[in-house]
Amino acid sequence: MLTSTQFHITELGATELIGINEAVAQNQYCASVGITLGTQPISGELLAFAFYSQESGSGAVLQATGKLILLDADPASAAGDTALTAAEQLTILGVIDVAAGDWVADTGGAVAYIVDTPIPFHRLTSLYAVWKHTLATGYNDAAGDDESLNFNAWYRRDGI
Repeated sequence: MLTSTQFHITELGATELIGINEAVAQNQYCASVGITLGTQPISGELLAFAFYSQESGSGAVLQATGKLILLDADPASAAGDTALTAAEQLTILGVIDVAAGDWVADTGGAVAYIVDTPIPFHRLTSLYAVWKHTLATGYNDAAGDDESLNFNAWYRRDGI
């Protein structure tokens, strides 16, 4: 039985999925990103996810629909890729769905907070993430767009 001294809630930190100069259209992936968990392998469970969509140019703030895919190995995807390989599919730890109704938005940006999809992970030093964009309007698909998508997550770290 775990006691309160055997686990910790930790924040991954804000992580950029789509930058202002990266075009990602409907049904395309962003470039994969690595998130370091530490120098020693840890296991745990991702508990909550926040997504942040912003526009610093002349476009609109997107309330993106899509899937955050978390993996235990780098899929090495590039912005605009349309598929993960069969081998990369085998490294998926879990998928977080983000729907249009999940967003709270105004002219300053949009945020979606997902808490109903915990994702356990085995002993790792890094997690990898990739966004599959499903909204018909792409990120940075018009002149003057400076749209970005970031996420953060909180996880329970198993006993150390």
